[in-house]
Amino acid sequence: MTRKPFEIVAECVMAGLPTGADIGRIREQIETARRSRHEVVRAAVNPPAIHRDIQYVLQTRFVVWAEDNARAVQVVEALMKDAGVSYQSVLPSGRAMAEADVPPPPKTGKTKRTAPRRTPAPKRLPRTKKSRRSP
Repeated sequence: MTRKPFEIVAECVMAGLPTGADIGRIREQIETARRSRHEVVRAAVNPPAIHRDIQYVLQTRFVVWAEDNARAVQVVEALMKDAGVSYQSVLPSGRAMAEADVPPPPKTGKTKRTAPRRTPAPKRLPRTKKSRRSP
């Protein structure tokens, strides 16, 4: 099955009004987790946070290469858990993504293995002539 790009929206939940530092920390956590998931090619945190009920919600958007929407949602849910960011919902955005506007998906073929590199042998010091000393 061929993979296509999907835009997924996740809503991060916060107890209090997030400061710029809080938003930066969440952005950094998500970006770190994104690097380990090659099918997620883009992640963005969209401030400001919106007040809903008794909490604040911060919207994040992801671009994921997947077989279908359901798989893309699963990938983003796992990414949010890996990042340690609590979320309220993860849903497809409904926005059509053009493949030309999205970074290419990762290669799924076998990777080329190279032989392990050996460290070069240390250079020998030149031999010095022993002097003949008479006692």
